[in-house]
Formats: sequence, structure tokens, C-alpha cells
Amino acid sequence: MVKGNIDKKVGTISDEVVERYKLYEYRNANIMQPLSLYIHIAKHVKEFLSVDSFNNTIANIPQIIKEPSFVYHDSNRKSLLYFKEIDETVCVVVKLNLRKNKNPYVATIYPVNERKIKKLKELSYILNR
Repeated sequence: MVKGNIDKKVGTISDEVVERYKLYEYRNANIMQPLSLYIHIAKHVKEFLSVDSFNNTIANIPQIIKEPSFVYHDSNRKSLLYFKEIDETVCVVVKLNLRKNKNPYVATIYPVNERKIKKLKELSYILNR
């Protein structure tokens, strides 16, 4: 934790994700939610169906990470994208950090459409054959 920054643990990177994407250095790594997350997601509030949907998504971050419908590893951006339907289908972006003493953290959250998930599933299948 960085001095002056408040973080909260919202989950861990599961063995299934570690094995699927060969992210062995992240086995059982804690996923943190920094207080600064609210600054980054404020720009996405209007993209949600409602304020209630937005708030429900924020409240369910641990559940999204624990039981996602799909996880995509974006190796270019060094992040994991966790998808799940809450009130609508959402994406929780977890930034992987390779620096010593730094945990992966929730970088942003936004709603997505099913076409994007389908495209990423196809891409994931091709890349992980």
C-alpha cells in the first residue's frame, strides 16, 4: 500500500485464471480496490442503465471477481478483464502490476455489450490454443 492511499481487498486471482493464462507469478495474489477507483469510474456512471445499477455493480465487485462469467487476459495492457451480469453486463478491469510489493488492483468498471464479450472469447480461444 502506498502511503496516503487507502486500499481494500476485493478478491484474489484464482487458480483457474492463473493456469488458463499462465500467470503463475500471480497465484493467490490479492486484488485491491483503491479509494482512487471512484475518480476513475466517475466518467462511466452515465453509461450504466441507472444510478442503482452503477451502485449495485460497485457493491458487487468482490462477487464479480470471485464468480465471473468470463475472464480475458489483455497482455498488451497487462490487465485482466472480469465480465459478469449484475443488473447489466459489466467489465471490471484488474491491472496487473509487476513491481515488487504492489498488488493487482481494480482500475475501472464499465458496462459492456455481449458482442464485445463474444469477440474477446473468440480472440482468447485463438490466442490460447
